[in-house]
Amino acid sequence: MIEVELSDLKKVGKDISELLGEKLKAEVSLRGSTLIVPETASGRRIAVKDLKMQMKHVLHHLGLSDEYRVLAEHGRLRIVKVEEKPKPVAERKGVAPPPSKSLPYFFP
Repeated sequence: MIEVELSDLKKVGKDISELLGEKLKAEVSLRGSTLIVPETASGRRIAVKDLKMQMKHVLHHLGLSDEYRVLAEHGRLRIVKVEEKPKPVAERKGVAPPPSKSLPYFFP
């Protein structure tokens, strides 16, 4: 049994569990803000790496991949909101002078 902590995504937990169940062909259950995924589905074992990749696909399908990350920790997955770093303000750049101002006067 692999647990996936949804944290902020409790509201779309049902959608995530349905899409993940379709992709893995397994029964995914939802308990509060945690998804419970069985370790074996349709005769094959589900690795944590595979589950992480499928979770990324599900988040992308729901349009949440830019805002959330999937982290794997000791056999558990955690979905975390990405913190946006403030971008430094770009300094205003000057404009290059025209050739008539920068080249010698004898230039044709």
